[in-house]
Amino acid sequence: MTEKQELLLQLFREIDEICKKHNLRYVMAGGTLIGVLRNEGFIPWDDDVDIYMPKSDWDKFVEICKTEMPPNRAIHCSDVDRTYTNGFPRYASTDSCSIHKHQIIGEDKAGEIIDVLTLDPIPDDDREYEKYRTHMMIYTDLLNISMVVGARWEISAFQYLYWLLRYKFFGKDRTLKKLEKIMFSYKEEECSRYAMRWGGCPFLFDKDMMFPVKYMDFEGTKVMVPNRTSDYLIWHYGDEWSYIPPHGERESHESVYVPGATYQEIRDEYLPRIDKGRIRRQMTFRKFYCLIQTRKDHKLDMRRNRIKAGVIAKDLEARVMKSEKNVETLLAEGHYDVLNELFEDYYKTQLSVEFIGREDYKGIRPFYHPTLIAVEDSVFQIAMLTLIYTERVSKAYRLYEVRKKLDHLTQEMEQTVEDIRRFRKAACHYEFREMKEAEEIVDDLLRKYPDAPGFLKFKCRFVMARVQDPWNASEAEGFLAHALRIFPHDGYFIKYKGDLLWKKGLQDEALEHFAEARECTSNGIVHLELDKFLKDKKSQAVKECRKLLENRKKDEAFSLMELWKRLMPEDSEIDGAFYLTKTSYVRTKAELEEVISELYCKIGISDDKIEKAELSNEMLYREALTRAWQRFGYSKPLAQCRTRLLCTDEESEMEYLAEELRSSRIHKQHLGVTYKLLGDVRRKQGQTRSAFENYFKALECALPSYIKMELSRIILEDMYKGSRRAAFFAKKADAAEFLNVWLDKYKSQENIRTILDIIM
Repeated sequence: MTEKQELLLQLFREIDEICKKHNLRYVMAGGTLIGVLRNEGFIPWDDDVDIYMPKSDWDKFVEICKTEMPPNRAIHCSDVDRTYTNGFPRYASTDSCSIHKHQIIGEDKAGEIIDVLTLDPIPDDDREYEKYRTHMMIYTDLLNISMVVGARWEISAFQYLYWLLRYKFFGKDRTLKKLEKIMFSYKEEECSRYAMRWGGCPFLFDKDMMFPVKYMDFEGTKVMVPNRTSDYLIWHYGDEWSYIPPHGERESHESVYVPGATYQEIRDEYLPRIDKGRIRRQMTFRKFYCLIQTRKDHKLDMRRNRIKAGVIAKDLEARVMKSEKNVETLLAEGHYDVLNELFEDYYKTQLSVEFIGREDYKGIRPFYHPTLIAVEDSVFQIAMLTLIYTERVSKAYRLYEVRKKLDHLTQEMEQTVEDIRRFRKAACHYEFREMKEAEEIVDDLLRKYPDAPGFLKFKCRFVMARVQDPWNASEAEGFLAHALRIFPHDGYFIKYKGDLLWKKGLQDEALEHFAEARECTSNGIVHLELDKFLKDKKSQAVKECRKLLENRKKDEAFSLMELWKRLMPEDSEIDGAFYLTKTSYVRTKAELEEVISELYCKIGISDDKIEKAELSNEMLYREALTRAWQRFGYSKPLAQCRTRLLCTDEESEMEYLAEELRSSRIHKQHLGVTYKLLGDVRRKQGQTRSAFENYFKALECALPSYIKMELSRIILEDMYKGSRRAAFFAKKADAAEFLNVWLDKYKSQENIRTILDIIM
C-alpha cells in the first residue's frame, strides 16, 4: 500500500465509523468497488476512494460531522461551503496536499479527499431527469472553472448566460440556492431511481441496485457494497471488469500531490504569482464560446464518423470477400482467432469511444448519439457471436443496443440479446446464492453456445463446488478436460485443474498448475483466489528454502523459490526469499554484482534515487545483501556491518558502526577489510581525508580480490574526477588551490605512485 493509499484508508475508515455508528448508508463504487472484489483492498495503482451516499444520509452526515469530525478534517460540499469549486461532496484532510485542477485558484480545502458522490432521488418521468440534468450541468459549470460540462448535453449557451448573470447580480449564494431548490426537490420515498450527483455525467440507478447494502472486506474492514454488485459492475465496466488491465491502460487521477506539506503551503507559493481574476474571465468566456459552438462541433464529429464508418464498411466487405472460407464456415468450425483477425479493424472503430461512447465524462455524448457502421445482417451477427466466443459479451450487447436504435435487429439477433440478458440474470442469481436457478440458465446457454468461454467458466464454478471427494470427481475432471481441450492456455481452467490436484495430495503438480494459471490469465478474481490459498503456505516455503540453503542444496532452493516467485510475484516475503537464494545460486561475480544492484533498488539505496518500495519483509533483502558480501570475501560480522551502513543515513548509527569496527572482536583476522569498511563509514559521513587514510591502510593488508577491486574503483574514480575538475579550474584561473585540497589526502606524489602500483 502506498503512502497516499494509507492516508485515504484512514479517511475512509473515519467515514465508515461515523456511518455505522449512526446507521447511515453508503456503498463502495467505481474502481474502489472493483478493488473490494478483485483485491479485497485497493487496486495497486489506484489513488482515490469513491463511495455513493443517498442525499438524505449525506445531509445527516454533515450535521453529525459538526460535532464528531476528527481534527484536521473538513466537509466539502457546495451547499454547505460556497468557496467549494465542485458539484459533488468530499470528505477531506486539511493537513495534507492534493490540489485538483478545479481547485487551483479556489479557496476551498485541498487536501487528500474521499469522493462522496451523493445519490439524488429522481422520479420515473424522464422529463424530470432531463430537467435535473440540465440544472446540474449549469450548477457544475458555475462552480468548476476547469471543465465545460454542459457542452456534451448541448445545454443552451443563453440558458447558461442567464444563470451566470444571476450569479453576478444576485450573488453566488442566492443563485446556487435557487438551483438547489429545483434539483433537490424530490422526496426519496416517492422515487424509484437515484441520479448520481456528478456534473461529468449524472448516472441513473434503480434504488434496489444499491440498497439494502451487503458487506465485504476492504483492507481488513467490513464495508458496504451495492445490493446488486454484479449488475452495477457489468453495467459500468462490462463483463471484463474482473480482468486486470495492461499497464498502459491503468488510469489514475491528476492532482498536485506533495507528501509532507499542506495545501495552504503550496498555494502560498504560487497564488501571489497568478492573476485569478483574469483566469476566471478567460474560463467564463471559454465556457460560453464552447456552449455556442457545441452543436456545430457535434455535427462535424458525426459527419467525420459517418465518413470513417463508410470506409471501414467497405474495407470489411473486401476482407470478407477475400477470405479463403466464408465467415459462416469459419464460425461453424470454431476458427474464432481467424474471425477476430478478420474483424479487427471493424472492432477497433465500432467499439471505440468516438463511435459508441461510454457512460463517463469523456464518452457520454457519443453514448447517447452513437455511430453505426453499416454491414450486412449475417456479417454483423457473426461479428457479434465472435465477440461472445472471445469473452467480450458486454461489447456485443452494447452493439446490439446501438443497432436496434439506429437500424434494426433480426429475430436471430433479438434471441442473442435475450441470451445475453439471461447470462446476466444468472450472474445475479449466483450473487444471491440462488445456485439452482443460475446453473439452469448456464446449462441452457451452453447447449446453444458450447464453446463460449464466459459460459464455460461460469459452469466451472458449479462443477467445482460439487467436488467433495477428489478421488471421485469424474464430473469435474471430465468438464476440465473438455474445457482445456478448447482453451489449453486459459489460466482460469488451469487454476481449477490445480485445485483438483491439490485435493488429491499431488501438491507439487498443483503448484506448477497454479503458477501457469497466474501467468496465463489477467483475471483478478483468479489471482485473488490464488493469493488467499497460498498465503498460509508461503511461510513454510520460505522455511524450506532456508533449510535447503543450510544443507548447501542451492539448486533445489533456487528452483523452489523460482516457482514461488511465479506463484506470488508481488509478495515481498517471497521476493526476499527469492533474492536470498539468488545470492547463493549465481555463479559469476558479474551476476552477483547485478543481484546486488537489484537489491539496492529493492531496499531503496540505489544511486539513481529510485523511490523505495513498500517492504514488509525488508530484513530478507538485507540478509540477501549480507550473504552476497560474504561471497565476495567479507566475514559474516563485517558483511552485516556493510549492509547496516548501506541501509542507514543516521549519524549516530554510523558512528556506532565505526566504534564496532575498531573493536578487537572484529578486525583481528580481517584487518584490511575492517579498514576498508571504516573508510566507507567516514566517506558516507563526508570525512574524505579520514576515509582515504583508512583505504590506504587497507591496501597495506592482504585483501580478497573483490574488495581490492572495490578500493581500486574508489581511488581511480576519485583521481579521474579530481583531474577533470582540476582541468576545468585551470581553464578559468589558477588550479593550485584546488589541487592542494584534492591531493592533500594522498600526501605526496610518491604515495600516489605507490598506491597505483598496488592497485594496478
